[in-house]
Amino acid sequence: MADETHDELSSYLPPPKNQRSCDVCKHRKIRCDGLTANRPDNTCSHCLQFGVICTYLQPVKKRGRKMIKKLTTEDMQKEIDRLTAELKAVSVCSRCSKPLRSKAPDALRTPALTPDAETASSESDDDGDALDIQQNLVHRFSHFALDANQNKYFGLASNLVLANDAIAIKQQHMGRSTAFPFRRRIFWDTLPWEKEALNRRPHYVYPADDLISTLVAIYFDTIHPTHPILHRPSFERSVAQGLHLVNQDFGGTLLAVLASASRYSNDPRVFVGKDANTASLSAGWKFASQIQPMNKIVEPTLYEVQTYALLSLFMIGSSGPQASWVYIGLGIRCLQQRGEHRKKPDTYKAKAEDELWKRAFWTFVGLEPIVCLCLGRPMGLRTEEYDLDCPIDADDEYMDNGWVQPPDKPSRYTYFIYHLRLSKILSDAMRRLYGSKRERTLLGWTGPEWEERIVKEFDKAMSDFRDSIPAHLRWDPENPPKDRVFFDQSVTLYVTYNYILTAIHRPFIQKRSPLTTASLSICAAAARTIIQTADMWFKKFQRLPLSHINNPVFVSGVILIMCTLGNKRAGIPTVKNEDLARVSAAMGILKYSESRLQPVGRLWELLQELWSFDKPLPIDISSASSERETDSDLLSSSPEHIIVPPPAESCPVKPGMSIEELLAAAGTSDSMNGTLDADIMSMWMAAPCDNMHLEPWSAYYENARTDGPQFMGGNWMESSEGQ
Repeated sequence: MADETHDELSSYLPPPKNQRSCDVCKHRKIRCDGLTANRPDNTCSHCLQFGVICTYLQPVKKRGRKMIKKLTTEDMQKEIDRLTAELKAVSVCSRCSKPLRSKAPDALRTPALTPDAETASSESDDDGDALDIQQNLVHRFSHFALDANQNKYFGLASNLVLANDAIAIKQQHMGRSTAFPFRRRIFWDTLPWEKEALNRRPHYVYPADDLISTLVAIYFDTIHPTHPILHRPSFERSVAQGLHLVNQDFGGTLLAVLASASRYSNDPRVFVGKDANTASLSAGWKFASQIQPMNKIVEPTLYEVQTYALLSLFMIGSSGPQASWVYIGLGIRCLQQRGEHRKKPDTYKAKAEDELWKRAFWTFVGLEPIVCLCLGRPMGLRTEEYDLDCPIDADDEYMDNGWVQPPDKPSRYTYFIYHLRLSKILSDAMRRLYGSKRERTLLGWTGPEWEERIVKEFDKAMSDFRDSIPAHLRWDPENPPKDRVFFDQSVTLYVTYNYILTAIHRPFIQKRSPLTTASLSICAAAARTIIQTADMWFKKFQRLPLSHINNPVFVSGVILIMCTLGNKRAGIPTVKNEDLARVSAAMGILKYSESRLQPVGRLWELLQELWSFDKPLPIDISSASSERETDSDLLSSSPEHIIVPPPAESCPVKPGMSIEELLAAAGTSDSMNGTLDADIMSMWMAAPCDNMHLEPWSAYYENARTDGPQFMGGNWMESSEGQ
């Protein structure tokens, strides 16, 4: 009777749970059915399918609560102090979301811009497994490369992952490690003709030591604060030791530094030729032209990757600015080849140069969105493709001190951390708002409701970012930073912030949309802020504007011209329009910059040509083009054609204003009805997005001369879409 009762109760109980997996299933992390009553010889179905022996040799890890020694209150307080000190030393979170400041909101914590915490947590185990597989592959297949001493990176999509799994199964089956005794040298060694190419060394010609010292100092004082590509102490030490004379990779980096700094120098030795009209445009070319772009076989070095970043900055000011985009892509591919875009495993032993590799990678992350926006080119790196920790927020001189920044000294590297956060927002905007129509359709990124939702999310991210900027980087025109570096950084950050605002809202002023009026108000307010801020910086220093300042100034000038034309067509007087002075200031900045940056001369002419749709600019700046000023005049005195903009109180833009306040302020100073009439709306819709190439703008102007303001109708739009 008892047995019958037991059998009856057993029928209602769930089947016994398998308490242990075999070695193969445990390694592959799949469910094992070996230790069940109906499996012969305890062999699981997976091992039968693989044709391997099902073993249970690996010991079972004990689970459960760990015994923890009782700690006194004093012991726990010491542990808290130790952990707090470590957090302050690191002072940055993973994935570069923000520095660990007290209660600073994360500008990117929106559902559309950041994965939620649960998703990131659930993927952590998979990421750890991927890193373990990567380390295993590096060790097992290190002899696949031509230079076995270099680092390797094998992604999970590689065919070697499959081979690695097969080898692991074979090892478990044989009970010993698999050796590779048979190797045919011809398929594993560098071939003779490839060795000849690898051993070929360029003959670099360096300038005199005094010019090298001068240009290196100019670079670190002018370019490095906003583009921290290099580590100043070690770079200057290597130059002093003559490393460029024996190491060609470092020699290329030095030449790229000299080329970039030459644009800020009047030394005649940096020019090519003696023609007064063109010599200034050649500044640095004799150095940049010597650099060999790429050694296509061996693993890239840190110096080589840094060189590509420096060349991208230099080439953006050449006659072929698209080369900057190419160098950025080349640098990103080199870093991905080494796996520098991925987080290191916990077992990895950190080296001193790891932080420099990390900074190199993040340099390209910060450069690419801005350059792609200027050139109208697609991006090659998406935010979901890398998970590298953000660089440490510490100045160069604290490298030997474990990258620990003194708590009472603001870091000059903080600017770059915040610039990366802006770049992240711009990267998402470039993909969602400027991506191909096919991609946006497939992902559901279309329709008025989606547009309103995504613009609100981007606006919130931008507002949160602005509120989190630390005091030493916050721009206030009435109380600008006293420190020269922080002044440059705050201006660049503020101009970039407003430039990205125009990039977010520009698609909606180039088409008829419910967002058009609000977007045009935001773009107009941001344009005034950009020109006012850049002009204040320019009048203070009277030197070549910082990198990536000229394009925002040009776009701002275009926006204000279009707004002015719209107001005039609506009958609003333009004689006292402050925007005229702002456009004049923008053209003055571009005119000053064109002596060293050829594409900026194009921007100046495009802006002048755009104004000639209606009539010449009432403020005389065109006379400067009749006779080109010499380089020494441009760099030693203030250009007389620059008009001082109106006082700050006449402009509705104030530091710290929210986007909602910008809308309200712009609404009181502009007539959106005039700006949005049919003809002006057509002009907005037809304006090219590429700021660096003349072809689309030439067609734009040619049709304007032929047909007048009404030319922007369907015929021109149809012809432009076919290009």
